[in-house]
Amino acid sequence: MPIEDEVVAPSSLQPRVYDSGESAVLVEFGVGYSKTVSLAILQISERLHGSHLEGYRESIPALSSLTICYDPLVLTKERLVAAIESACAIPLGAGAAARLWTIPCVYGGVSGPDLRDVAREAALSEGDAAALHASETYVVSMLGFLPGFAYLAELPERLRLPRRASPRARVPAGSIAIAADMTAVYPLDSPGGWHLIGWTPVPMWDMARRAEPLLRPGDSVRFRAIDAVEAEALRRRVAAGWLPTPEAPA
Repeated sequence: MPIEDEVVAPSSLQPRVYDSGESAVLVEFGVGYSKTVSLAILQISERLHGSHLEGYRESIPALSSLTICYDPLVLTKERLVAAIESACAIPLGAGAAARLWTIPCVYGGVSGPDLRDVAREAALSEGDAAALHASETYVVSMLGFLPGFAYLAELPERLRLPRRASPRARVPAGSIAIAADMTAVYPLDSPGGWHLIGWTPVPMWDMARRAEPLLRPGDSVRFRAIDAVEAEALRRRVAAGWLPTPEAPA
């Protein structure tokens, strides 16, 4: 049985802390995704990271939980739980400004073979479905599935669909996809069951040039529609070493 501690959290959230091995704890905030829970997780992670607590190593956000790694020879679990309580006690909404990325996207056609079906299900034209997808500013809720695979919330309700009944054996790197209330960019060639609506030449994960993925939890992301000519020009710039930089949020 896991060892469990209840902590007090803002906005009526009731997280519970479980041992996760000898040097980590899992802080659970419920089951399933919600915007309030996701923001709480990201801000609590940020506060712990900035606390300079001796023995704290890192926090790993997920959709409804936060894994916190620590050195048990330096930091006791009791002190860590107290630090979690302190982080939870601060009202939400006082987090640091997020990085804002604009990701160019070729929508539809061979770049987004499922856009036609998505548009039909939403009773929209392909152009309007693409414009609706690009109209939102998304938040990176977590990284998972593949290195650099960022779960971006929240997709407009009109575009929400369950995953494909038959996953593809290969989804090209750079594919922009949607499923349920999330959108994402595939960082690597891989199998996948999300609906492919576009493609970007911007790499989400490139170990040859940087150790970290492009996006990280808490970042904001917008998509900008481009045509095939601009996509090819950007692909050549990326091949020559160019990578985008984040903007300052408004």
